[in-house]
Amino acid sequence: MIKRVLIANRGEIACRISRTCKNLGIEAVAVYSKADEDSRHVREIGHAVELGGAAVSDSYLNIERVINAAISTDCDAIHPGYGFLSENPEFAEAVENAGLIFIGPRANDLRRFGDKSAAKAEAIRAQIPVISGSEGKLSDPDKIADVVRTMMPPIMLKAAAGGGGKGMRVLNDLSNLTADIAAAMSESLRSFSDDALLIEQCIMDARHVEVQIAGDGEGNIIHLFERECSLQRRHQKVVEEAPAIFLTASLRKKLFKDACALGQQIKFRGLGTVEFLVKGDQHYFLEVNPRLQVEHPVTELITGLDLVELQIRIAQGSGLGLSQADIVQQGHAIEVRLYAESPALNFMPATGSIDFIDFPVDDIRVESGVDTGDNVSSYYDPMMAKLISSGNTRQQALERLQQGVDKTVVFGVDNNRHFLKQLLRVKEVEEDRINTGTLDRWLVNYTDVNDNAGSQNNAAIAAALWLDQHRDSGSKNPWKKTGSFTQWGMLSPDDQPIYGFDLADGDVSWKIAIVSVDPSNTITLLVNETRFEVNVKTQGDHSYLAKFKDARYLARALINNKGVHVHSRGQQNSFQVVPRVSDKQVDSLLSKSITAPMMGEVIQVLVNEGDSVKAGQLLIVMESMKMQLQIEAIHDGVVSELYCQIGNNVAKSAVLVDVDAQ
Repeated sequence: MIKRVLIANRGEIACRISRTCKNLGIEAVAVYSKADEDSRHVREIGHAVELGGAAVSDSYLNIERVINAAISTDCDAIHPGYGFLSENPEFAEAVENAGLIFIGPRANDLRRFGDKSAAKAEAIRAQIPVISGSEGKLSDPDKIADVVRTMMPPIMLKAAAGGGGKGMRVLNDLSNLTADIAAAMSESLRSFSDDALLIEQCIMDARHVEVQIAGDGEGNIIHLFERECSLQRRHQKVVEEAPAIFLTASLRKKLFKDACALGQQIKFRGLGTVEFLVKGDQHYFLEVNPRLQVEHPVTELITGLDLVELQIRIAQGSGLGLSQADIVQQGHAIEVRLYAESPALNFMPATGSIDFIDFPVDDIRVESGVDTGDNVSSYYDPMMAKLISSGNTRQQALERLQQGVDKTVVFGVDNNRHFLKQLLRVKEVEEDRINTGTLDRWLVNYTDVNDNAGSQNNAAIAAALWLDQHRDSGSKNPWKKTGSFTQWGMLSPDDQPIYGFDLADGDVSWKIAIVSVDPSNTITLLVNETRFEVNVKTQGDHSYLAKFKDARYLARALINNKGVHVHSRGQQNSFQVVPRVSDKQVDSLLSKSITAPMMGEVIQVLVNEGDSVKAGQLLIVMESMKMQLQIEAIHDGVVSELYCQIGNNVAKSAVLVDVDAQ
């Protein structure tokens, strides 16, 4: 029996595997790279061994170091998770040769299923429908071109050793065939250390359905029903769900039969996923993933099984422990992946510190590999978490997931939360009229922009919080007061409100004008000329109750040197604060001398002595604490004297310029 397991992975899947080990009374040991020494999976598992440098070749892909870590900690077995070494037959073989148990398929199973070309050959032997194309994998560019020229576009060039949607290129015409082949082979080599390609007819706008199977290594194979993963971006899965409700009973039966037949053919051991494309009433074998899938939680939620526990049971020789008749499907489940990435920048991976992250607890299962304060590294996959919902029906599961994404809060690092929020409300998604081309077509017109009305409300909350955080007691200057609000107002000589600062959210800027604050701490302000009355009270843990004149909202907010982050009513804004400072100070409103609001560097001087200026005209720009301070004239006049120049470091309250009023 397995007593101690080394988890040869990181992030959310390492945390996920360790929880099952704990439930089974099995000790878990983590591994980590230099970049991951303070990561969540290390903290959560506790017992951990350093593998090496941040690069995967020095750590998570170093077979010798992983096995030595298991031996040095007296582990009985190694669980590879997904990705990294999970489908590497040499690793599985080395684990067994070291006298350890590999919690996954045997090395020979990985060779026959993990390579796309070999898996396709097995499917042909099992008389399962396959996609037309090359008979096997090819590494000669000329031979690849010869095969392509016998086919009609669109044509798929696919990395034979690939996985996870990577290493795939669609040819819609043959005008740049030589360059396309070279690019596909280069990408395959970089990603999988193998430039061999498969050539297949590209089946457009199909449904992508996969069948989860499990085998005991003796020829006994069961299926755990199917999952749908048609919502993909560039062939990479974004949303997964179970079951695939569009399938007819007869077609579903064929998929189960073919998937199990393929597993029986090689007496498969462990967990695997047989993937198909479905077009009309036809289905075509796509590939096999002989490992635990990222989307395994949706299968767990509809079957009630723990798939990691099943993997461990099979690996230690205890068999499946259940028959096909024992497995019952109930309800519906849907999963989305929360990534640190920038949808507005073509989904470029994002890095940096997670200033605050929080997930809902009602009706949502969360598999996360990060906490508040963790850093997202550039070395590894940027997935932060998976959110999975379940319900009696697809509609109920979808509504719960929509609400769960709305309530998810991530401050400090770019992420795809807003993208997922919008995607789950696309009409075709809600009505299950999707295929593998749906998401890419929708993205043509997608913009990562928040709702304007929601942004105004959030800007009002941000302005109130920022003002309350940055005032000093004992000053007549409202910008400097702290503690309880007192009755004061900021009015120009003609009783018009004065703009205090700007809030910038990407390319959108919100002008904030503070009008007054009453004894109950209710702030009257203008946000781009829209008047708000808002009272914000802390509820603890970055939670606030924002009381507007006609409504109340719960909000999560964080103020730091990056600005003000606000999450309310499912919308999230990150505002950079740009103070607009001039001689607006209450105690010197009519003074001609304009002073520095805080210590900083002068980076722009936009006027000369003798210049005539208008009220609101930008005079000087300073930089302090990574913020730009825009210093303006509040009245018409003439610049009588300049006391600074570009590059000067000036003290707080230093006079910068005199403007004689006209």
